[in-house]
Amino acid sequence: MPETATEEVHPRRVLVVDDSEVESLYIQALLQPEFTVIVANNLIDFWANMAEEAPDLILMDIMMQEISGFELALQLKRNHEYKAIPIIFVTSLDQARDIERGFEVGGHDYVKKPFLTQELRARVRSALRLKNLEHDLRMRSVTDYLTGAYNRRYFFEAVNINLSYAQRMRRNLCIAVLDIDFFKKINDEHGHEAGDAVLVHFTQTIRDQIRKYDILARFGGEEFVIQFFDCAVTKCIDLLTRIRNKLVESPCVVGGRSMGYTFSAGLASLDEIAPVEPIERLIEMADRRLYQAKESGRNRFVSTAATP
Repeated sequence: MPETATEEVHPRRVLVVDDSEVESLYIQALLQPEFTVIVANNLIDFWANMAEEAPDLILMDIMMQEISGFELALQLKRNHEYKAIPIIFVTSLDQARDIERGFEVGGHDYVKKPFLTQELRARVRSALRLKNLEHDLRMRSVTDYLTGAYNRRYFFEAVNINLSYAQRMRRNLCIAVLDIDFFKKINDEHGHEAGDAVLVHFTQTIRDQIRKYDILARFGGEEFVIQFFDCAVTKCIDLLTRIRNKLVESPCVVGGRSMGYTFSAGLASLDEIAPVEPIERLIEMADRRLYQAKESGRNRFVSTAATP
C-alpha cells in the first residue's frame, strides 16, 4: 500500500554542516538523542556523508571558508537525489537580504544565532513533519491505491530519466509487461474482492523477487510493467521465473481458500531499439510479445520471436 506520513521508530538523521567544530558539536549535543546527528566540518566529509546515507534534514551554516552555505544549497537543489531534503540555515547573518537569499536558494527555514535550544528543536521537528506530509502526498499521487505499485504517470517519469542515463552510460535496460492469466474468470467465479486480493498478492510477490532498484507499476486492470535496470535479458527472464515459481509455492489465500493463478509476460531490451526512440517503443514491443505469450498458451514469457 502507499506509504503514509507516520512517526518513525528510529531517530531521524540530521546532518550539521559547519566548518566550526565547536559550533557543530554544540548543535549535535542539543539535538541528541531525539535525533541521530552527524557532523561535516568540510566538503569532503559533507559529500561522503551524503553518498553513504542521505540525511532526513540538513542544518547548514552560511559563512564557511570552502564554500558558502547558499552555494552548497544550490548544488543540492540541482541534484535530483538530494533536492527534497529540507535545509535549515543556522547563522549569525541577520540582514533581511540574507534571510531572503536563504529562501531563494531553497532553504526551508532560517535560524539566527544565538538561538534557544527549544526553538532549534521545534524548527527541526516542524521541517521533518512537513517533509513527511509532502512525501505522503507525493506517494499518493504516484501510486496505485489498491496495490501500492507505482502508477503509469510515475513509471514514465522515472523510466525516461533512467533511459537517458542508460543510453549515456551504455547500460542496458529492459521492460517487461505482465498480465494475469484468466483474470476475468477469477472475478466472475469468486467475486471482485477475490480479484482485488489477487492483484495485491501479485504485486507483493513481484516486489519480493525483483531488485530494489527495479521499478514496478500497475498499468491498469490486471496488467503490470517492470523496468529492469542494468540487466541482461537472461537475468530478467530468471527474475520472472522466480516470480512464477513463488506463485506456485505461495498462492493467494482468500477466505481461507487457496487460489492459484499464473501470468504471461512480454520482454523488450534497450539494445533492440535506436538511441533516439522513446520508452514507449520498448513498451510497445514488450506488449506485442505479451500478446504472443497469451496466444501461444499463457503462463510463459516471450523476449523475442521465440518463447523461453
